[in-house]
Amino acid sequence: MLSENDRAKAYSLLAKALDHEALYSLMANLKPISSIGYSLSYPLGKDSTQIDGSQNVVSIYRDTVVTSLADINSWNNVLKALSFNEYQFLLVPFKNVWKGERNMQILLCRTDLLDSVLVAQAPFFAQWGFVPGSDPSTILTAIEFEERNDRYRAYGYLFGYPEQAVNFFVEASQQQQKTGDFVQRSFFHIPVYAKDTGHFTYALPKDYQHLPTDSVTYYKAVDVLYKYQSMRSQFVNEHGHLEALNLYRSWWAKNNH
Repeated sequence: MLSENDRAKAYSLLAKALDHEALYSLMANLKPISSIGYSLSYPLGKDSTQIDGSQNVVSIYRDTVVTSLADINSWNNVLKALSFNEYQFLLVPFKNVWKGERNMQILLCRTDLLDSVLVAQAPFFAQWGFVPGSDPSTILTAIEFEERNDRYRAYGYLFGYPEQAVNFFVEASQQQQKTGDFVQRSFFHIPVYAKDTGHFTYALPKDYQHLPTDSVTYYKAVDVLYKYQSMRSQFVNEHGHLEALNLYRSWWAKNNH
């Protein structure tokens, strides 16, 4: 059972997921993995005085560290409670540390869609031994700590971006590493409830002519978003807060008999 504080976290997290790109993982088959958009940062990373292999990295009895570890434990409880069947909520640390701060990301993984990507892109993902049924936490942690361009390609596939966008982003990165020059680009935006641009977004060449597949994804997403908008208004309480859990239960009951 979740504490009252953890339940409040769970409701807030689910509301944010639905209002952002995770809608297309929760209520559609468009994104194998989605970011929830929570920015979590804790004073747990090495500082500039600590070298690789240091034993005593974190002062675990310091108040800020005790509070941080308790908050991480709370989030783990929340994510475990929200996860079911093929829907897995995960907490994954970012590789890079900034001034002793360890940033962490909350992700939603659809394991059925993830398995499909591992099959479709087997020549790429097989280098780590990833096959359908591989644990998503293992995949995401391994990828986050990989080299730059393998990381970009993996995340591109896992986050549901089209092949042409993934190829462009990786090739632009490779070119910039070689020449030092930033490669100009355009952006294709798929709207979410919270905002029309900047969330489910991918980069393309500057003068790119959009392919039919771009439009297919766009219109599939917009259709899901329209249905969500119509449904959402029925689940906003008198305080203006979205009752996300009730909304999701209602949607699930209608679509998973």
